[in-house]
Amino acid sequence: MTGRRTLIGYFLRHSGNLHYFAAIKPYLDHFMRVAGVENRIIVARPPSGQETPPEIADYARLFAADLRVDDCDVVLTPSFLRPEDRPGPRNPATRVVQIFHGMSDKPFTYERDFGDYALCLCAGRRQIDRLLAHERNRGIRWAMVGYPKFDRFPTAPPLFTDGRKTLVYCPTWRKGGISSVERFLDGPAAVADLAHRHNLIVKPHPNIFNPDRPHFDRSVVERLERLERVPGVRLVRSGNVMPWFAQADLFIGDISAAGYEWLYFNRPMVFLNPRPAELRATADPYGLTYLWRCGEVCDEVGRLGAAVEAALTEDRHAAVREATLHYSVHHPRDGRALDRGAAAIQALLHAGEVRAPEEAQQHA
Repeated sequence: MTGRRTLIGYFLRHSGNLHYFAAIKPYLDHFMRVAGVENRIIVARPPSGQETPPEIADYARLFAADLRVDDCDVVLTPSFLRPEDRPGPRNPATRVVQIFHGMSDKPFTYERDFGDYALCLCAGRRQIDRLLAHERNRGIRWAMVGYPKFDRFPTAPPLFTDGRKTLVYCPTWRKGGISSVERFLDGPAAVADLAHRHNLIVKPHPNIFNPDRPHFDRSVVERLERLERVPGVRLVRSGNVMPWFAQADLFIGDISAAGYEWLYFNRPMVFLNPRPAELRATADPYGLTYLWRCGEVCDEVGRLGAAVEAALTEDRHAAVREATLHYSVHHPRDGRALDRGAAAIQALLHAGEVRAPEEAQQHA
């Protein structure tokens, strides 16, 4: 990259989208070390004062509310650009790269139109298969790079030091009625029993705490905060779940994409069914509950304790989890996903044109 400074924008839309920030952070840290590159984070409103979460405090100077997508040479986004966000006539050559913020089974992720993105950086084969299954996305430009959040995830001081097993519960966002959070909160006796037997980290999807997002419910937040009064329970608000996963022995989830991140550790999983009358585990990789093959499924919160004890005693799903991980993430533990993704982005910046899909894949 020579001549004038290259401007890379990171599109978050809102600074409160901490899960999106966790996705851009590896690329941001990388390109902040590259000479001749200016990095800015595009938001509708920069954080200020007490609104600035600790995990983004060191990057607050990079937030820009007056920057547009078409001011940049390339834009990385884990979000989905609306028509009004797309590059316009001022700079139609702006290259937008979709980096995704997770590996969800939620179908609306893959049904969106990625046809006008310069490149989609995909975690692995499952994500690519899901995208290409939709006719509008069959001509997309993609590269399979792995999952940069796996390369060098941050650590955090241990929440528990008592030697007991630690569980981590990760309910997804309340959109679409596929979160188990209210069913979990409706079972205080079961939750107290879990915390009596084991340590319990409760790590909800960040949108549950974000009043700017649809489906926000103050009463749900208040009930989650009351869990902190239960001995043995810690409530975590964070965009990156990996530091807390590293401290846990068993995962409890629902339809959360966080479950795919848990596969990195290949430890037991239990799922709390948010809609027992409708949902069952499926071997269909295009299904909403494909990940449920990787652990026990509970239709009732009262059965969580028994399922947890059974999974900790005899882990019967390790081989399925490992196979699912390798289908979902390209070389998941080689520590080079960021290198592959950054190289694909730099190739876009150097090239005078966008490469064809097969060329992008060959590069990766």
